[in-house]
Amino acid sequence: MKTRLFSGILVLLLCSPFVLRDLTLAQEVDCTVKVNYESVAATAKELLADLPSDVRQYINNYKWGPDNLDQKIKCTMDIFVQSVSGDNSFSGQVFIGSKRPVYGTEKSSAVVRILDDAWEFNYVRGNPLNHNPYTFSDLASFLDFYIYIIIGYDYDTYEPLGGTPFFQKASDIASLGRSSGQKGWQLTRGTYNRAQLVDELLNPKFQVVRQASCIYHFTGLDSLSLNPQRALGNVLSALEMIGKARTEADPRNLLIKTFFEAKHMEVADIFASYPDRSVYLKLGSIDPSHLQTYEEYRKRSD
Repeated sequence: MKTRLFSGILVLLLCSPFVLRDLTLAQEVDCTVKVNYESVAATAKELLADLPSDVRQYINNYKWGPDNLDQKIKCTMDIFVQSVSGDNSFSGQVFIGSKRPVYGTEKSSAVVRILDDAWEFNYVRGNPLNHNPYTFSDLASFLDFYIYIIIGYDYDTYEPLGGTPFFQKASDIASLGRSSGQKGWQLTRGTYNRAQLVDELLNPKFQVVRQASCIYHFTGLDSLSLNPQRALGNVLSALEMIGKARTEADPRNLLIKTFFEAKHMEVADIFASYPDRSVYLKLGSIDPSHLQTYEEYRKRSD
């Protein structure tokens, strides 16, 4: 069970399955939904007029898990509708983002930043969206999948592998999606797809990446206001764990790529006042996709 309440002692402990969860907290999501339909005709815009409010209510009014949280998980879905077929069939891309608070500060930390550019869905204005975990819906199942991904990622930042039950729910949805033949659900390598992401999240081979996320957030970011030196050491240890996993993984690994897409600017900024500037060389070797960012930060002190 997960808690958002911290003490100085708990925050400085390494993430451990034995961290006490002595409060019954439960799951709530606060999702901001935006729909951009500038690419489609005026008639299609009218058909989609209620989509933002329908999606927002579908997500925010549903109890996604067995726990209550003292703070809602903040997330964003930005939907860009790109084409329409007939009266009710649409395609587009969606940016999915989430963040969590950083203990002892007024800051927040990005946890998920994903651009899904292969969404096809049917939407009929006035028809209610319903939750049904056993039946595939190109609209509702897509939303369910990403909310479970968001929740799972959030739980992983507080407890090692704490998000597994939610990733399993997302995997079940992905299986239904594959059976439907819908675009974006097939397990392929080379480009982003939902099936690959959740497959890697549940793959024991990559559990170290998820465990490192807990160390990075819970004993790193959340400890910065209490013991900066130790916290930065924990952040670096977590990144080194992910770096080692990267050397042993397929270069097309989405789990590692997704982590650094959300984190590279934060990582670079965290070490801005770090006395050993060679740390940026190490960061560049761990995350070569964002080498330019780390090099720019390294040179700021030159």
